[in-house]
Amino acid sequence: MKTIKLLSILFFSAVLFTACSDEDPIPVLEEEMITNVNLTFTNAADANDKVVLSNVAPNGQDGTSTYNVEGKFKTGATYSLTLELLNGDEDVLTEDIIPEAAEHFFWFKVNGINLTMTRDNDDTIGSGGSKLGVKTTWVAGAVSSGNVQIALIHEPDSTDDSNEWGTVQGGSEDINLTFTGVKIE
Repeated sequence: MKTIKLLSILFFSAVLFTACSDEDPIPVLEEEMITNVNLTFTNAADANDKVVLSNVAPNGQDGTSTYNVEGKFKTGATYSLTLELLNGDEDVLTEDIIPEAAEHFFWFKVNGINLTMTRDNDDTIGSGGSKLGVKTTWVAGAVSSGNVQIALIHEPDSTDDSNEWGTVQGGSEDINLTFTGVKIE
């Protein structure tokens, strides 16, 4: 009887000490695989007036990719931006990025083109309490042409949305795309 009791205690002790370990690995959140990016700017006064900037990278953003610019901004017009980020047919934006907004930040930049941008008040809050950048409004200024750049930063060290484009320190890039030949007429 004592042997059975002793074996039972040893067995439960072994289970207890092997099941509870402080060395369990912490899950690492991987960067998102993004094969298609579409930025669709829709004129607030004319829903048929759209500018679409698209990027296709079949093997992800580290591989070969193609860029396309369709349409031109109209001087003085206000546009809302709709972002679409896909991995094949999977919607990466709504399935991965927005639910993990605290680990992401969209950073924008223009060069040579007279566009201004504001992050909308109802934008999703992202890393560091900054607006993520998925809901933005853009205004086309004087006739010009140039580049529009967008980057999605994964796990940035710090973010700031106090200027229109946003600033970020650290982290890694899920995407960093520059669309050339964007025009305002």
